Amino acid sequence: MSVKNAALHIPAGTRVVIGLSGGIDSAAAALLLQEAGAEVVGVTLRLRTCGEAACERRSCCGPDAAGAAAAVAAQLGIPHYVVDAREAFERDVLRPCWQAFDAGRTPNPCVLCNARVRFPLLAEWADTLGCGFLATGHYARALPAPDGPCRLLRGLDPAKDQSYFLHAVAPALLERTLFPLGALRKTEIRALAASRGLVNADRPESQDVCFSGPDGAFAEELRRFFDAPARPGRLLHTDGRVLGAHAGIHRFTLGQRRGIGAFGSRPHAVAAIRADTADVVLSDNPDDLTADACRASAPLWHGAPPTPGTPCLAQVRYRQTAVPARLIERRGDGAFTVCFQNPVRAVTPGQALVLYDADAVIGGGVLDAAWRQTPEPAQP
Repeated sequence: MSVKNAALHIPAGTRVVIGLSGGIDSAAAALLLQEAGAEVVGVTLRLRTCGEAACERRSCCGPDAAGAAAAVAAQLGIPHYVVDAREAFERDVLRPCWQAFDAGRTPNPCVLCNARVRFPLLAEWADTLGCGFLATGHYARALPAPDGPCRLLRGLDPAKDQSYFLHAVAPALLERTLFPLGALRKTEIRALAASRGLVNADRPESQDVCFSGPDGAFAEELRRFFDAPARPGRLLHTDGRVLGAHAGIHRFTLGQRRGIGAFGSRPHAVAAIRADTADVVLSDNPDDLTADACRASAPLWHGAPPTPGTPCLAQVRYRQTAVPARLIERRGDGAFTVCFQNPVRAVTPGQALVLYDADAVIGGGVLDAAWRQTPEPAQP
């Protein structure tokens, strides 16, 4: 099978550090680099021990993943290093995530991990090993721009695009990053792995598994990990009625329906989480779950910051389709406000707000608040 990849036009003998997770994507990326003439070095980051056998078999950070990555490296005949990054991961990803859950927010650990741990450490090892480039198996594209920073673009496979998770990676790191899978589809990668007989061609997906607890409750796993007290409170209806009690606000996220109980004939969902009182507000009115404006902070811009009035596409969750929007305010402290063309469901504090110009990432930040704007009065 022949796979053409314009993103891999690199000089023969170029040394590249590839982040090997043990999964099929990073293995295929290493193979494509090698076939393009690069001198590839595999580095596996040991981020955490998942603690459950089922999780270890699929996770991108447990001991089993390191073994799978070593098997890939041996098959390809490339050097392989395992780096213990658990202390940095706990400090820069897990603890901030728990602090967000404890404050009634829903963090995105993949965004934090890529920006604070994965890419900086891979760059450090690239420098240590004399490699000019680093690479990963993400489905995204990074293209040099003649008039500014490297442009981060969506991967061409819409079902696998991971640019949302990468928006907070420093442009200086993206400038030296190769994404061998960015111009390919997952079906092509599976066919490539099978045709080349990669040892992990049948390994299941590992994405997000390292952020799942044994029962799927990442927030509760973090609470136990840090031995932190839960913050129980009331379940309130939007009309003020007390519907019941809950065991901790960390267990909830905006828009959630499952696991909150039954209250009447219409399904209820989480409409708000009040961190000051630990109350979780529920609603059976879908309009209560939508917003047409939101504010984000701690932005990172890929190029000059956009000016108020700039049209864009805005994405508030990984699995959400980006929607037409407009940046309407950029404050001196960096916070920015976006207005959606149409209301969006479950715009959740703690998640990432990422802005796009077509397929190119403009930048993004951490969602702080979302609201419905007051309708303008009808004209006489």
